Amino acid sequence: MSLAFKIITVLLIEIGLIFFYKRITPTSIVKTKFDYRSILKGIIERAFLSFGFLNNIPHVLTLFGALKLGTRLKHGDKEETEEGLKKESLYNDFYLIGNFVSVSASIVYYIIFQPKA
Repeated sequence: MSLAFKIITVLLIEIGLIFFYKRITPTSIVKTKFDYRSILKGIIERAFLSFGFLNNIPHVLTLFGALKLGTRLKHGDKEETEEGLKKESLYNDFYLIGNFVSVSASIVYYIIFQPKA
């Protein structure tokens, strides 16, 4: 597989992921049609994971998990109402699915760009 084909494949996957995330994002979270900042953060995190995998540094996955957990931890002061708890639960489910998809995409990128032995 040529390098150009690999790059085009990754770009198509990224475009697909944008629409996938747009589709699964709960309506209570959506503020704009496309959140370009979140899209950019997702691309950067997948690039970071893929870079680590391609350089035989699987520990980036542990670092990624710790960073994601650290950014997700917060005080539950706004979730005291039943509606707040439901919204937070929905967001947590979305967050978890998004992270699984992001890590899975990084593994696919590793498989695509993996050096042949």
